[in-house]
Amino acid sequence: MQRHRLAVIMFTDIAGYTALMGSDEKRALEVLNKNRKIHTRYLKKYDGTLIKEMGDGMLICFDLASDAVRCAIEIQIDCREKNIPLTIGIHEAEVVFEGSDVFGDGVNIASRLQTSTDKGCITISESVYRDVRNKADIKTQFIEEKKLKNVDQPVRTYNVSTEERPYIDSPTEKPKQYRWKSRITPKVRKIAIASPIIAVLIAITVFIIYGSSTIPFSERDWIVISDFENLTEDTIFDHSLNTAFALNLNQSRFLNVLSRQRMIETFKRMKKENITNIDEQTAQEIAIREGVDIMIAPTISRVGTQYILTAKTLECNTGNILKSEVLYAKSEDDIIDKLDLLSKRIRRGLGESRYEISTQSKPLKKVTTSSLQALKEYSLGIESHLRLNFEKARIHYENALRIDSNFTAAKASLGNLLFEKFDRDKGRKWLEAAIVSIDDLTEREMLSILALYAVGVENDLEKGIAYTQRRIELYPDDPAAHNNLGWYFQQQGKYNLALEEYKKTLQINPNMMLTNGGIIWIYLEHLGQMDSALVWSNRMIEYAPDNPWGHFYLGSSYVGLNDLENAEAAYLKAGSLNPKFTMNQYRLAHNYRLQGMYDKAIEVLQSILEINSQEFSAHYDLGINYNLMGKILNARNHFLKYREVSEKWLEENSNNPKPYIYNGIIRTRLGEKEAGWEIGKRGIELDSSIHFEFTQLLAVQGRKREALDYLEKAFENDFRDLVRLKLHPDLQPLFEEARFNDMMNRYF
Repeated sequence: MQRHRLAVIMFTDIAGYTALMGSDEKRALEVLNKNRKIHTRYLKKYDGTLIKEMGDGMLICFDLASDAVRCAIEIQIDCREKNIPLTIGIHEAEVVFEGSDVFGDGVNIASRLQTSTDKGCITISESVYRDVRNKADIKTQFIEEKKLKNVDQPVRTYNVSTEERPYIDSPTEKPKQYRWKSRITPKVRKIAIASPIIAVLIAITVFIIYGSSTIPFSERDWIVISDFENLTEDTIFDHSLNTAFALNLNQSRFLNVLSRQRMIETFKRMKKENITNIDEQTAQEIAIREGVDIMIAPTISRVGTQYILTAKTLECNTGNILKSEVLYAKSEDDIIDKLDLLSKRIRRGLGESRYEISTQSKPLKKVTTSSLQALKEYSLGIESHLRLNFEKARIHYENALRIDSNFTAAKASLGNLLFEKFDRDKGRKWLEAAIVSIDDLTEREMLSILALYAVGVENDLEKGIAYTQRRIELYPDDPAAHNNLGWYFQQQGKYNLALEEYKKTLQINPNMMLTNGGIIWIYLEHLGQMDSALVWSNRMIEYAPDNPWGHFYLGSSYVGLNDLENAEAAYLKAGSLNPKFTMNQYRLAHNYRLQGMYDKAIEVLQSILEINSQEFSAHYDLGINYNLMGKILNARNHFLKYREVSEKWLEENSNNPKPYIYNGIIRTRLGEKEAGWEIGKRGIELDSSIHFEFTQLLAVQGRKREALDYLEKAFENDFRDLVRLKLHPDLQPLFEEARFNDMMNRYF
């Protein structure tokens, strides 16, 4: 059975082994055995899988690029010590696993990188470089953009330094003590040696600023935070503290907090969608499932008029408490300040320096509010927003602002929600109000809102991209930022850059199905790469089997591959998951038409009209199917209904070229060929770039040669929506033309 997934592929090979075997067989076998032992040791350490040995070469697979590169460094260092001239190439890509073997272009590229590598060296591709460039213990240098044999596009290649071993002992077993790497410069060290008093002062300063921790946590590791356990009788604390606490910890560039959205997604996979409170046990289950080692469990209790805030830092797999923090608030008004201090202590306990905390953090009262009631409403708004209950979220955000009209984060969230889901003008006003006091947001929030404002309000994609790239520079593991950047690149038509960011998003959070859908949409609609669309559709179904979009994308991929039976099955599955999924039902009807199953197509189209009588395109498609069945009167009735709407659309959009073309097509279908041509050609006169739409009119008019001319122009201008092309009923007369098939072979 085939499995498609992202993987990191590593090829290793002993240089000159064949010649050595010919001159000294005994020595060659000794080298081979030593090489095998070295590989075995480090593959176990870095969780690598040996796919197969090929004489003196090995094909190895990893889940993480950082594991592969660290493993390669250690292998090369040991081989160098034992005089084994090894070459290593590493590439990350989509590959196909079948049985105990692996196939695909990614495997070929890794192999070509290895064969082009010098003895004792490691060559990696850009896809690997992007994942390891921020790892302090991995040093790389750009080599060149290289044309590899049997690889269409040039590959940017990088050399990996093998001078020092990686800092991390094992990616699968965290070190028991956090490693503190001295930050004292040589100049400071000389001064310290010269003066014992200065040396003591430096030692004290370094301890205060960079003191080490006994918690097994490394920079950019992830943590899970449970909701505050409220041991008081005050319901004000039930929701008010969670968002503020997470927001404060999220200011850190040292650690990563598993987002509420990702936890909600995990609930769904755990079949616990109705959970509203993430208690300690639930948080621990989520952490284990998501591969997170450390969790924080906060509590608030009360003794007399005094409140006690505690936070346990726990090891997720064992539940062992690694550290506890306790703070006392004299009154309710003092709680926000103490919550601020609590989060700073947790960050220190995880190994973040005092200097970093002080320079990267804003006080909670500034970035949220001093009102617990407003904070509670805001937190409820965030929760409702993440659960896609947009109306409820809107009410909570508005309530928060009624309580504290200066609550900038609430202004930004309300503006974002209104702009995206309700009223763009009102949303724009709230976003403008948030922009005025933008410094009252955390740095991450500030860059997010500035990007949204630049793209959505100012219509300045470049500016939005700049803000988002800055956000990623500061918070490289922020999946939402990578997703947004991918979307902005997609809007610019920079599809390969968009794919890079989308794939990086899924490396950080594999469960972001919207991102997965974005990848598929690019492959389907903009690049026409059906094989890749098929791989990612299957991945989406694997991660979210109950999401109808995955099955819809799968059906569309099969259409592009001319597999109409499998396409039908996929569309039927999507329809069973969501019977009101109109786009899916249209494509199912088109699929039936292409198979000559006109009765079934008509049944599906009529069901669309039963759900929504305003879906007038269904009338056009019904007319097409009745025509193909020879039921001319039925076809005409539906065409007339469509014509009525198309004329109204033309009247309301006289400056839009497309209504002219569609009006010309329906007139032609109704036998008014000359009138249809006269009105339809005005569309291309208004906009000479709408080649695909004009192709439809020409095909219906029976002007096949001209239709193929315009279709070629569409392809030359990067039209690649193969599924739309194959399903469109107006283009069906072109399918049997030799020139049409020649274009399919050339462009796809």
